[in-house]
Amino acid sequence: MTHFDIVPVAPSDHALTEAWLDLQEAVDGHDFAGLRPRGPVWPLMRLVVGGGDTRREHWAAVCDGKVLGHLDLNFSDQDNTHLLGFTLGVHPAERRRGVGSALLRHAEERAAEDGRSTLHCWTAVPHESSPLVRGDGGSFLVSKGYKGSLDAAIRKVDLDQVDESALDRLLDEAWERAEGFELVPFEGAPPEELLDGMAYLHSRMYTDMPLGEWDLQEADIDRGRLLDWSRQRRRRGELHLQVAVRHKESGEVAGFTEIVVEAGEERHCSQGDTIVDPRFRGHRLGTVLKVANQRRVREWRPKMRYVWTGNAVSNEYMISINEAVGYRLAGQERVFQKTIA
Repeated sequence: MTHFDIVPVAPSDHALTEAWLDLQEAVDGHDFAGLRPRGPVWPLMRLVVGGGDTRREHWAAVCDGKVLGHLDLNFSDQDNTHLLGFTLGVHPAERRRGVGSALLRHAEERAAEDGRSTLHCWTAVPHESSPLVRGDGGSFLVSKGYKGSLDAAIRKVDLDQVDESALDRLLDEAWERAEGFELVPFEGAPPEELLDGMAYLHSRMYTDMPLGEWDLQEADIDRGRLLDWSRQRRRRGELHLQVAVRHKESGEVAGFTEIVVEAGEERHCSQGDTIVDPRFRGHRLGTVLKVANQRRVREWRPKMRYVWTGNAVSNEYMISINEAVGYRLAGQERVFQKTIA
């Protein structure tokens, strides 16, 4: 058993912050090679930029100035207030010395102190599609009483390898079914006339996407929260590319999709939410949205190479759309969950 202290990470402590970033890079490089790499800007921005609906805490296990492990906690304060989300990592050279167990115990103590009854963690797991992934976080969590609650597939599209002529044909076929709709591309905060419709669809993401046994409950997203999310992204230096599709006759927002380019990223970006209102499904709008926004990535970032996404393995319809526009299987991740009260 190694002696160490669990301390909060503050951006004003430059030495600790640098060691905390180094630790995360070491964990990612060892455990998740072959998946989407994360640069240091992403965790750093979440350390210094907060939001009105979420609290984050960042902790480090420290021994003689050396960071052995990290724990990041995510408290949602406007919905799903029974949940505490966390990410945990231990330096490969410091494992099996009690560091991970102590950090997990600290997460559960913080959950209890804050009145949270359920903890959950997303982590990539070894899979035949990602032979370089060797993280053992899943088996560690299971040994501590956590249960796999949702399986998701990780896919990426290589923009250099996309057959644009095939996408043209796919798009032409989709528009034959999408007559009466129009695309509204934008970056950052939604235009005023789209805010309420976008907020409604963001709320539906909590109920429409497959959840398995993951105890994620419905949320009430309003225009104020959308604008706050946009403020957070802007302060983190993220490029937020979105496309909405609008029903011409009614003016209602029928669906949207989003891609996020994080600060400092030149080759990798992430597909975010995609949803079509159930009232307007059956018009191939998902395909229209995906192709349109995927092409916008190169308009804004000509050298961007990869777009990453994740879908519940049971979400066959969205997976089929992703495959059609060029995404290929790259790995698998899982939600692990535990109820403590």
